[in-house]
Amino acid sequence: MSFLGLHKWMGLFVAIIVAISFTSAPAYAKTATAKKSEKETSAQTTKKKSDSKKSSKKSKKAKPKKPKKIKLSEDDPKAFTKALLYDKQGVEYEIVESKKKKRERAKQQKKEEEAARMVDSFDFSTILPPITHEALIGSPYGIRSHRLHRGVDVNVIKDEPVVAAYPGEVTMSRYNKGGYGHYVLIKHPNGIETLYAHLSKRLLKVGDKVFPGDIVGLAGNSGRSSAAHLHFEIRFGEVNIDPTTVIDFPHWSLKPGIDKFSMKKARNDHRKIQAQLRNYNFYVVQAGDSQGDVANWFNISIESLCRINDLKPGAPLKAGQKLRGSK
Repeated sequence: MSFLGLHKWMGLFVAIIVAISFTSAPAYAKTATAKKSEKETSAQTTKKKSDSKKSSKKSKKAKPKKPKKIKLSEDDPKAFTKALLYDKQGVEYEIVESKKKKRERAKQQKKEEEAARMVDSFDFSTILPPITHEALIGSPYGIRSHRLHRGVDVNVIKDEPVVAAYPGEVTMSRYNKGGYGHYVLIKHPNGIETLYAHLSKRLLKVGDKVFPGDIVGLAGNSGRSSAAHLHFEIRFGEVNIDPTTVIDFPHWSLKPGIDKFSMKKARNDHRKIQAQLRNYNFYVVQAGDSQGDVANWFNISIESLCRINDLKPGAPLKAGQKLRGSK
């Protein structure tokens, strides 16, 4: 082949190579662009999902929480100031007893209960009747319906004064909607506790010191009561004492021999009536009954009902289930 022919063929080969490169380049470019686009789309999708999850988490975190009730220790010297501030801010709070005071109170109560068990007789000769005149008993101490009536109901005139039986200190002064209504509980140095209930008005507060004859409150018919009367209780430790074994209410006088009142007999009577109460003090749950319905039937709180029967507060009750109102 001549040099001229070879040169001609070489020129043709180069032209073909150039043509192929120009034809293929856009295809390669398109493939690369497509791959790049796919990667970008995939990255954007992943980012959107990630942003969506973050947004979901943020929305969950942003859900407003119910404010908790703030507890103030009674030992805190600034508790009163803080309480005033919370009142202004509309913040819920409660003043709680210190752990030290709880331990001391429990220890003292245990001592008193042990002392009560050791006492064989008691001198009631200095007790004052809680009313200032002769009065009949409307309802006696003992089992009434399905529960223990722990005191006596004395017939009185509405708003007449009710007086303290002994010197002592007020340990409770509150309103109980389902039972006692307005009532006052006084702890006396001799270990006796007296309770005055269904008052129209309380005139003493917790911590007040009282002397025999001081006015505790005004008689009424608050709480579970259909007419004006005074519900009066006498307690010694865990023992409930029938007030009519100490006071002769119809004649507004004291019973004979109460200077040596037998605590042994009082304890035995208490055990007997508690044993009898087990035969009465239960409720068979009906369909649709709630814990509140049963608690009202027993005249106790829902908390007490749950504690006595090992129930979870708010748990539904089963028809036919037997519940008790006391241990």
